[in-house]
Amino acid sequence: MIQDWAILKREPVEDFKLFQIQRKQVRSPRTDEVREVQAIQFADWVLILPLTADEEVIMVNQYRHGIERVCLELPGGLVDAADGSPARSAQRELLEETGYQADQIMLIGECYPQPAVLSNKCFFYLAKNTTKVQPPHLDSGEDIEIIKIPLNEIPAKIENKAIGHGMVLLAFFFYGQSKGREKKKTVDSSWRKATPHGSRRTSLRSDELLLGTQLMAENHTSWDIFAGV
Repeated sequence: MIQDWAILKREPVEDFKLFQIQRKQVRSPRTDEVREVQAIQFADWVLILPLTADEEVIMVNQYRHGIERVCLELPGGLVDAADGSPARSAQRELLEETGYQADQIMLIGECYPQPAVLSNKCFFYLAKNTTKVQPPHLDSGEDIEIIKIPLNEIPAKIENKAIGHGMVLLAFFFYGQSKGREKKKTVDSSWRKATPHGSRRTSLRSDELLLGTQLMAENHTSWDIFAGV
């Protein structure tokens, strides 16, 4: 079984404000060899998938220095300890970056973006019934275009690579999972109604079987989630 490596020593190399480079001396549990490695200490991130009542996704076009081109993304940013929680950071980032506010915000997933070198975690939130309440409040280093894209157009934009940001793709994956769970609840509820509690029936009527088959098919058709099915 794979074991954690022992950290013998750690020290900061350089602080770039946005992130810090850290040097660590570690020991392999398999070979007992001592090695020097580097890691990037980054604050946690939040990424928000904002949906309007008309099933439109609030997205942003933003120039990214890493790839040196404009990137189609979801709003997001750093978790600020002053916010008190990632959920509040998500609400703040959504308002600052787009000027939109949500009736409800819910966690739909989380991940470690790049555990080989990054220390942080990313939290993904679905923002429901978003409406514009103010102009965006951008930092001096931000240049953002806000666009609304119908939810049912997202699969095509993923397939034609108009959306290529890894974290954004993962946000839509988590959204699909959350909708799948909702549909599964519908399936379970429908089957319970079809077979009342306490019933001793060992077979189902043909119309009950058809209903269950249809619901299960819907639950497993991933792209249908984006078409409002």
